[in-house]
Amino acid sequence: MVKRVFVDTAWNSKPHTCYDPAEDMFFEVEDLAELAGRYDEVYIDSALFPNMWGQLKALISNGVRVFHFAWPWKWRRLREKYAKKLKKKFYGEKTDYGDAFLLSRIHDEVPKAFAEVTPLDVEFKPLLMKERALARQLMRLQRMLELGIEVEDDIRDYERRLRKVREEIVKKAVEKIPGFADIARELELNDNDINALSALAGLLIYLKWPYNVPSYHKARRFLGLYKPTKDDKRKYEERSGEKYVRRYSHHARRYLTSLTAAILVKKRILKPRMRHLREVLKRLLSILRTYSDGADAGGGAG
Repeated sequence: MVKRVFVDTAWNSKPHTCYDPAEDMFFEVEDLAELAGRYDEVYIDSALFPNMWGQLKALISNGVRVFHFAWPWKWRRLREKYAKKLKKKFYGEKTDYGDAFLLSRIHDEVPKAFAEVTPLDVEFKPLLMKERALARQLMRLQRMLELGIEVEDDIRDYERRLRKVREEIVKKAVEKIPGFADIARELELNDNDINALSALAGLLIYLKWPYNVPSYHKARRFLGLYKPTKDDKRKYEERSGEKYVRRYSHHARRYLTSLTAAILVKKRILKPRMRHLREVLKRLLSILRTYSDGADAGGGAG
């Protein structure tokens, strides 16, 4: 029998609150790594704090499967749905224990609401978060420069730091992501295309390569490349009782856009359009399927 525990994660010095449904027991841990050896699967909420990646890596390294709640926009509605059970169990009080308990109820009813955290996630997501933070700050400084504010030295500093992080991402991708160098070569990228290569690495991580190769239909939705019709929206609203809101991974979309822009520049096309994003996505998925079908995904970085 698989032993599962559900965790409401905490920031900084607060302990993580845990619920064991098999024992109907609540407890706290200072470090998620303490759960290794006690449980086969750990389910956490959607709050993947920067200081947690080391703890998650320790769990996965010890053979524990880790899942995180992937539908945060549905949290409030699910809490309302289970309000009576929560009120009865916790006497009407809102506690971290209640959130851990709620995660277990969601898993019982909708297990697909949880996405697995992969070994490559714990290797790359911290670096990708750092890259995005530096890129945002650089864009902010560039806007300040356009307004006539003297930030040239800061811009040079952030450009240097951003390139260093991207080089680190690419180096790790060559070492850790199966087939990365060959996939880049198929996309006609070379060693000098650091921005494009780091974007490719980020996109592959978010697409869950090599653990999964999504269909083009699923990938389009995941990346926000699908434009729903009025009929699509109506059917969704009838089925779910909610207003249709298009949701997709903005981080993955950013990496696809950066990758597409770098590929198009070589063809002297300066502004990627939606059709260009779809074309590059199709091409990438075709390459991934070729590697997957050839069992190359099970080998080294290549």
